[in-house]
Amino acid sequence: MLIEDQKSNLTISENLLKNLQGMFYRLTSPPELTMIYVSQGCLSLTGYSVEELLEINLSDLVHPEDLQLFSSAFYNATEDGGSVQTEYRIMCKDGSVKWVRDVASVSLNESDGVDIEGFITDISNQKKGDSAIKALEKEHKGLLNELTQKYNELMQFNYIVSHNLRSPIANIIGLTEILKFHYAEEASETGELVNFISDSASSIDSIIQDLNLILSSRKPINEKREELDFQDIINSVKNNLKKQIVDSNAIIKNEIPDELRHFKSIKSYVQSIFYNLISNSIKYTEDGVAPVITISAEKVEEGLQIAISDQGIGMDLCSMGDKLFGLYKKFNFDKEGRGLGLHMTRTQIQSLGGKIDVASEPGKGTTFRITLPE
Repeated sequence: MLIEDQKSNLTISENLLKNLQGMFYRLTSPPELTMIYVSQGCLSLTGYSVEELLEINLSDLVHPEDLQLFSSAFYNATEDGGSVQTEYRIMCKDGSVKWVRDVASVSLNESDGVDIEGFITDISNQKKGDSAIKALEKEHKGLLNELTQKYNELMQFNYIVSHNLRSPIANIIGLTEILKFHYAEEASETGELVNFISDSASSIDSIIQDLNLILSSRKPINEKREELDFQDIINSVKNNLKKQIVDSNAIIKNEIPDELRHFKSIKSYVQSIFYNLISNSIKYTEDGVAPVITISAEKVEEGLQIAISDQGIGMDLCSMGDKLFGLYKKFNFDKEGRGLGLHMTRTQIQSLGGKIDVASEPGKGTTFRITLPE
């Protein structure tokens, strides 16, 4: 079929095509790929008019670096038939470069040749977005590597604290105990000095243990999340707190619905969180009053919210402010403890991507709400 005949037989609706954001075209068979029809969208896409484009080949618009890719796609399609979908750059009339997506179909015509029709759309903004995403991914990877390195350094420091430092401190404590035995019956200045050294060494050992505990609380950051059964978690905590529960006659109520009983998280963290909060509820109760601790859960927009409530002595949150979760912060010196539990609990919850809130009043008990993402 002659090119003139092909032009006269085109039945494309210009009213439809002019509303499309792109350029429809029709080409002659390879190798020429001469454009015998282009829609009005060519002007906004390329800067060339219809008349100008009908005088050139489509390959004349293709960026030189993408010409081989473009040619291969079309030549393969003419041999195999079917469709072509490719992305390449074009050179616009004003010298600018645009990324385009070209979707074309190849079909046999009555003259045993092929007809090629396609539609080209501008994807420059998408490509810029892809480049930005790749840049962010690269930056994220760099930050992740840096974080991993800092984490490894922290764990190395943790090892030094827990092994290299505690060993000589333990030796000092042991030696001072021997000295204390020799000076046990003497009320001398030397005996007082030995007692002072012993107390100081024990204090340093306690601080090192606390530091090791705090650093270790961040250790499972790379630990695999697994499906947990809250009933198993609660049973494990109750077993670990068996003496405290028996001595106080504490009652622990599990009111977590069956449909929320299973949840994916890091087991060691969740056990530690439950242990600290439940043990606090047992500890901070009125003398002679059996603690009643209720554990419940509900679905919220952020994930799963777990509430641990008691009827204990409560707290004055207004006077505490943000100090409640601080390190070495104690608010009731009548009770045993070093002020580490709530600090570690919040650290672990935050490491899981969650948050903890508290509601409390003196004499009315306390409720801790833990929100964990799914």
